[in-house]
Amino acid sequence: MATHYSTVAVTVTFVLSVISVLLLKPQKNLFTSTRHVNVKDHGAVGDGKTDDSLAVTNAWNAICHNSSYSIGNFNFPTGNYQIGPLTFTGPCKPGKMVVNVTGNVTASLKNAWPNNVDTWIKFEHVTNLVITGPGSFNGNGGSWWNQCEAAKGTCENNPTALAFHDCRGLTLNGLTSINSPRNHISINACDGATITNINLKAPENASNTDGIDISATNGVNVNGGNIGTGDDCIAINGGSYNINITNLSCGPGHGISVGSLGRIPSVKEVVSNIKVSSVNFFNTQNGVRIKTVKDGSGSASNITFSGIGMNGVQNPIVLSQFYCPHQNCTHKSYSQAVHISGVTFYDIHGTSAGPNAIDIECANENSCVGVALSKINIQPAKGQSGVISICKNANVQSNVVSPPLNCTPLAAASLIEMPLDYSHNDKSQQEAIATT
Repeated sequence: MATHYSTVAVTVTFVLSVISVLLLKPQKNLFTSTRHVNVKDHGAVGDGKTDDSLAVTNAWNAICHNSSYSIGNFNFPTGNYQIGPLTFTGPCKPGKMVVNVTGNVTASLKNAWPNNVDTWIKFEHVTNLVITGPGSFNGNGGSWWNQCEAAKGTCENNPTALAFHDCRGLTLNGLTSINSPRNHISINACDGATITNINLKAPENASNTDGIDISATNGVNVNGGNIGTGDDCIAINGGSYNINITNLSCGPGHGISVGSLGRIPSVKEVVSNIKVSSVNFFNTQNGVRIKTVKDGSGSASNITFSGIGMNGVQNPIVLSQFYCPHQNCTHKSYSQAVHISGVTFYDIHGTSAGPNAIDIECANENSCVGVALSKINIQPAKGQSGVISICKNANVQSNVVSPPLNCTPLAAASLIEMPLDYSHNDKSQQEAIATT
């Protein structure tokens, strides 16, 4: 009998020991298992000539739809992978998807694209998506720009290079994108995005090549990197909240803009809690800008630009409620306006390549409230004889501002007619706003 009890005790002790080992043993085996998928293992060649679209799609499906792992690791090893327009759709069964780009991913030439495709690479409905370098995405934008410019039109119908729609917990780290046909990166209807050490490049004359385009999204942090394109470095559109941009170099391009808000009068566009700090602009068309379209509705509030350096910028500081994107602004009076409130320009210094260092023009005395400027010092750039500040129809608080502000009433018929520098067609903008 004693032997029996002894055997039982040993068995129980052994079982308990196994259980404790399993519970204390590396949780990676139980809870954080990772599946690694290499696109070459699914037939990708990576020679820069072969169309690897099918192989890349098969690799994504193999990892996204596999429920045996908590992390999916999707790899582009060394090589040059040519792919046509692709959409990577979730939700994925792993709780986190990591795309490692060591090689280069290149878009097929324009003549190989199907008709009416508006995006080269799109990720949608993917939670906790991470894309990291040191490789690059090359949108092969040359043929796209040449065609639309030869037709003497804007390039607003060209495809975006990298689009993210309805992604939560998005991380882009060390990503390089060159020669996008249109926007390099578009973030729409997402919740929580972190972008670090970004590197986006396109020629200065490549129309509509925004660096980062944000719409209908809550919580975007951009920290560190270089953006030099033919359009806005960063464009913040309707339905965007809690955007923080810091430690960035911008140029060439059209600067950082909030807007264009109010393109569709019947749609209320709202932007709030925007912070831009420690950004340097080099030879850009604009520096920091808020722009709303005549007769628009909605609001832009709690916006701060601070610690900004301007180096030969054509229009360093702009706040305009007279943005006229399509050169067809014919009305001479406002029925409504996007309401602007709580805007701060602080510690902005450098040089202006144009005559207007500061340009603030509001629709009426009530449409812009709580606008403050302090510690502003903008001098003429080399070759520019002098600079002035313009302030119309706005009650602005200013402290230590050079050139000094002198606000005057705004003539009812005054309009600032500016070329289209950011395009977001009506259909896509309505879809973006509808997702909020």
